Amino acid sequence: TYTGLAGRVPAPGAPAPADTGFEPAVALSLGNLPGSPSVAKDVHARGRGWNPLRGVPLSTRQAFQAACAGGLAIVVGKAISEQRYYWAVIAAFVAFTGTATRSETVIKAGHRVLGTLLGIIAGIGLAHLTTGHSLLALTLIVVSMSVGFYLVKVSYAYMIFFVTIMVAQMYTLLHEFSAELLLLRLEETAAGALVGILVSLLFLPTSTRDTVNSARAELFGALTELLEGVALRFEGAAVEDADPDALAREVDHRLRALALVARPLTRPLVWRNNPSYLRERLRVYAAAARRARVLVPLASAATSTATPTPLRAHLAAAARALAAATRDLTSHPDRAVVATDEVRTSLAAARASLRAAEEAARAESARAPRALLPLHHLCDLLDDLATAPLLQRGGPGPVVTVRGTVSGAPTTEAPVTGDPRASTPAVSVEAPGLTERQG
Repeated sequence: TYTGLAGRVPAPGAPAPADTGFEPAVALSLGNLPGSPSVAKDVHARGRGWNPLRGVPLSTRQAFQAACAGGLAIVVGKAISEQRYYWAVIAAFVAFTGTATRSETVIKAGHRVLGTLLGIIAGIGLAHLTTGHSLLALTLIVVSMSVGFYLVKVSYAYMIFFVTIMVAQMYTLLHEFSAELLLLRLEETAAGALVGILVSLLFLPTSTRDTVNSARAELFGALTELLEGVALRFEGAAVEDADPDALAREVDHRLRALALVARPLTRPLVWRNNPSYLRERLRVYAAAARRARVLVPLASAATSTATPTPLRAHLAAAARALAAATRDLTSHPDRAVVATDEVRTSLAAARASLRAAEEAARAESARAPRALLPLHHLCDLLDDLATAPLLQRGGPGPVVTVRGTVSGAPTTEAPVTGDPRASTPAVSVEAPGLTERQG
């Protein structure tokens, strides 16, 4: 078969030159998606302005933190046991691996202690069952290693739980197992974790809230580029000039990064934090990213069909006005406690363009474009995000101005005290001929 094909198929020409212009939307780290250190790398440490180490890169600050924690863990660990002090050093060092903020470090150190405690309880019980059964102990070691590394993505405590069971079985095979040895491991681990927590809180601490605010600004920046690309596609630009698909992947990446660094604040573990408020804000961010992503195929479809040019021009103007609103939120994150005049003006311009698009569709007796509904929704979501306060100690600010178009009525303002979700009016948009499924 091959020789027959070789006689009929012509020889291939010269290979095409390698395309060196490709830039991935997300740079992988050791084959995995980047973690929180990639978001916090540009966030300065908390502390006095005169501290020369405050502005150094995150990797350098963590090197100083790990060195300081390791030295203290050696001193504390040797005070507990001259032979097993390395357990404390490992616990203190591991608290800084894969973490970027002080909340992440505290949670990881706490998970190590919790996993060790539960693993010791299970390990002591299993050690009595496998004593004298080497094959069973080896099987349990392999199973513990596999399950522990499989569940590490769910919780670090799960991995430490199974690692502790594995250690107990190894000491059983070495005929060195004793409950006192495992309790010593718990003491050393707790001491090392405590040292790591104290160092992360007191020495060059990276604030979780500062990191979340930085990730929030990067998400707004990605949304700005995506909306500008959508506007270009509505105007008929080629894919080479505007590739909203790549920009949508960047938005997904920034949204994932925001959810990742905000995860510690979604739990009732951080002092004076409002987890329910933050979870609600994350849902709004995700909804805004979904609406923007929906616009990508709709903009491409509108460009390839015979949609009236004035209608596409109004849709492009609405997308550009929304991009201007997100650009202002990106440029001035510290002014996002109350929506700035620039944001209000941009959102008003977007709503005016959408009304003009509806009138143009009626004038042309054409079906209302499907992009109207996600654009309307994105207007309301950005209005909500613009009035959301930055994450500060104690949660949201005391007074927030909420704006929205309620059932087609004029824009109103209402002061909201306490939790801004309590009195937010239900926002709805009148879009003739459109439904959620169609949009």
